[in-house]
Order: sequence, then structure tokens, then C-alpha cells
Amino acid sequence: MQCALRYFALPVVLTTGLLLLGGPRCRAQDLAPAKSLANMDAQADQIPPYKSITLKQKYIYSLEQMFSGPSMITILAHTGIDQAMDNPHAWGSNAPSFGIRAASLFGRSFVRATIGSGIRGLDHEDPRYFYSHKADNWDRTKYAIVHTFKVYNDDGSMMPAYSRFIGTFGMPFLAETWHPGGFNAPTALRSGGIGIGLGVGMTIAQEFWPDVKHALHLGPGVSGLITPGTVH
Repeated sequence: MQCALRYFALPVVLTTGLLLLGGPRCRAQDLAPAKSLANMDAQADQIPPYKSITLKQKYIYSLEQMFSGPSMITILAHTGIDQAMDNPHAWGSNAPSFGIRAASLFGRSFVRATIGSGIRGLDHEDPRYFYSHKADNWDRTKYAIVHTFKVYNDDGSMMPAYSRFIGTFGMPFLAETWHPGGFNAPTALRSGGIGIGLGVGMTIAQEFWPDVKHALHLGPGVSGLITPGTVH
């Protein structure tokens, strides 16, 4: 257990140090003007230039995404699958074991976000998802898949999402330290591959989440779309 705590704490401590260099938290007035779906194409040329954010804002954004609708749905679905498969077996299959598995997956999300923030401090990736502003659902889906692996750099150019790959594959190796049975490299690699697949699904869910909220009367829908000039 002490070994597991050391592995868990290391990325947290490193990222916390980096955050001390960050700027102020995002403010509501920094949000870009809302856009209606009907006017998206007409306003495409009016999207403001890309606006970078600080390392602290990136980390806050990553943590907030842990509690977003798509993330919560993914964690609960993953927990349900593990519960049904009794994985890991040592945790049992009763009601308390469901909570243990859910807590483990939340811990994984936190470790992944922390590792990713450390990488972004080095290569200047932007973790935000910028909506496609496309009308066709298939075009939106293709856009989301591509932007799972391609993100903005602080200078406004596009770059590979190194933090996603490193965080997704690095997290299982750390998480294995608190799983029953201890460290298992093949299991960690398999978990990383599954994580990449879930990441694609999460990005697609992010693209369509405003529509879902609007249909369920839980939010303004497309009025919450984020443009490259938005700080959120």
C-alpha cells in the first residue's frame, strides 16, 4: 500500500508544482458569444482567433471534465461491466464492491488527468475540446474521432495529443499498484488500449453532449459550444 501511495502521489506533486506557475482561473465573462445551430455555417468565418490558456486553467478544465456527463456515463458503464464480470474477483460482486470499482475508476481518471497535465506543461498542448460547428452528424463524428488524437498547441497550430497517449497508457501501470494481485504489465497494456478506445467514445460524446442536454432540457444545447477563442 505504501508503494502504491508513492506512485500515486508522485505525478500529483509534480503537477501541483507546475500549477503554482499558472495564471488565474477562467472567468465566466471570458466565454465566447453563444451561437445558434442555424447560423453556425454563416458564422464559421467569424470564429475568433485561437486563445491559449494557462497551465493552471488546463488542469482545472481536465478536472472538471472528470465530472462531465460523458465522463460520468463512461465511468458508471465501465463499473457496471467490471461488476458483471466480477473483475477483479477479489473485490467481490456485492453492492459495496460496486462502489469500490467506481472509486477505482475515478482514481484512474484523476491519475490520467494529472499525468496529462504534466505532459502539457512540457509540450504546451491544449486539453479543451472545440466543437466542430458542422451540421451533418457523420461529419461531426469524423471530426470528433480525428480530434481525439489531434489537439491545439498554445501557438494555435495543431499537434498530436501526446498527453492522451502517455496518460492513457501510463495510468494503468500506476493503477495496477492498488489492484489485488499487484502489478501486471500485460493487464496494464490491455487497459491502456481499452482506454484509447474509450477516449474516442468520450470525444464523440462530447461533440453531441450539448444536443443531448438540450433534448433532456438540461442545458442550452448548442449555445454552450466552445470556439477556439473561448476560455472555459
